[in-house]
Amino acid sequence: MKALVGWAAAAACVAATAVAVAAARHAAHADGSPIDPSGAWHGTWIAAVLAALALSGAGVLLARRGALPLRAAVAAAVIIQVLPLAGPLLLSRDAYLYWAEARVMTVHHANPYRVTPSRYPQDPGTRVASAQWRTQKEPYGPGWAALGTLPALAAGTSRDAAQLGYRVLATLAVLATLAVIAMRTRSAQSVALLGWSPLVALHYAGGGHSDAVFTLVIVGALALGTSAAGGALWPVAATFKAVPLVVLPLELARRRLRVPRAFWLGLAGSALALLVVAFALFGMGWISGSLEAAHGTSPIGGVHFLTEAGLRHRYGVAIGGFVFVAIYVVLLRVAWGTGRAHSGLALATLCMCASLLRPWYALWPLAVAAFEQDDPSLAASYALSVYVLVSDALPL
Repeated sequence: MKALVGWAAAAACVAATAVAVAAARHAAHADGSPIDPSGAWHGTWIAAVLAALALSGAGVLLARRGALPLRAAVAAAVIIQVLPLAGPLLLSRDAYLYWAEARVMTVHHANPYRVTPSRYPQDPGTRVASAQWRTQKEPYGPGWAALGTLPALAAGTSRDAAQLGYRVLATLAVLATLAVIAMRTRSAQSVALLGWSPLVALHYAGGGHSDAVFTLVIVGALALGTSAAGGALWPVAATFKAVPLVVLPLELARRRLRVPRAFWLGLAGSALALLVVAFALFGMGWISGSLEAAHGTSPIGGVHFLTEAGLRHRYGVAIGGFVFVAIYVVLLRVAWGTGRAHSGLALATLCMCASLLRPWYALWPLAVAAFEQDDPSLAASYALSVYVLVSDALPL
């Protein structure tokens, strides 16, 4: 009987996600937030997204009680994460920006850390990228820039092929992350937390964000542990964004720095090789470009609420940074003393304390918490996903 309840919940979450994707097709502009479909689809979109969020949480609870078979969790997760590919580009036009920046390299043979897409106003990628981003240089690391060239090369001059290419790449990375988690944890709870999440489905199969790939690399590094390969993956992840620098110290602290020489050799060798390649391809520009990415703002992060209360932005940033550092120091001490890293909790805290919070960033703590199977991280990452999806995607 328990298993039947679990299968029913899985089917309901799939159905809610399918209805949400169908509703999004009736919005005049689904590639921005919030999505506001016309007519009766307006309420259907809101109800379906809220239902999917509730059912994903119910799946986690059912799994904790042994009422969700792993097969049901995995089957539903795969379908949920693939479904948005049947809909339009959702909630963001960033896929077009990725395409435009990649074409700076692949078509115009220029350095994206020195040349912006606006240099080529007639390029098909520049024409469809959001106007506010056309004058922006590549904002992330060399791994991110290199990865973005793959869908761009496959798409040619087709905007539809380009946005679908980035969405397929993101979906494959999410599914690979789910596979690693399912095989290593054998936990239906972990699979439901990540794989049933409508936030992940709508922003990755729907929006095509490249965060999915470096999140896969982080989870892969956690899975490989203290092996040389595990050490080598941390610098790879760091060539996308600096997020791994939050997770790695907690991992080392929970092991009390007792890791074999092979790990350090893998980490150092990988870092050195990647630095040589990055400087050879992009010169020094990628360093400043990566640092500038941290200076943005968004209306859903903790710093925004502080500025709304009357604080100047720089003071809000300082307070947010202080809160994060204070909590992170506590988590380091806990990791050292208990052997529990709570990395998902640290990443959820980073998201809320940062000046720039994009909804799809919630994938980071969700994936790491799913791998860790850590209760505080599970709760914090799920709460964050609910908050950012409701705040950003729904026209309430």
